[in-house]
Amino acid sequence: MWFINIIYWLHAFIGPVLLFLISGLAVNKENWIMPLLIAGVIMGILLAEFIRRKYGLSTFFSRIYGPNEMDKKWKKKE
Repeated sequence: MWFINIIYWLHAFIGPVLLFLISGLAVNKENWIMPLLIAGVIMGILLAEFIRRKYGLSTFFSRIYGPNEMDKKWKKKE
């Protein structure tokens, strides 16, 4: 189970890191890439730890990737 939690944690961590890295590359100034990458790493750690503490990693990602119960309720009303 610890291996799966590590994968989920990295999954939550890598999103902000890639977002800030791509933003740094889009600015196209070499002196902005490292500060934005460091900011992305800090934001990734904060996001992954927030998800882990508040919801639990497996619960959070199962709600994202799992079937949506609200879809079934809306289909029954129609």
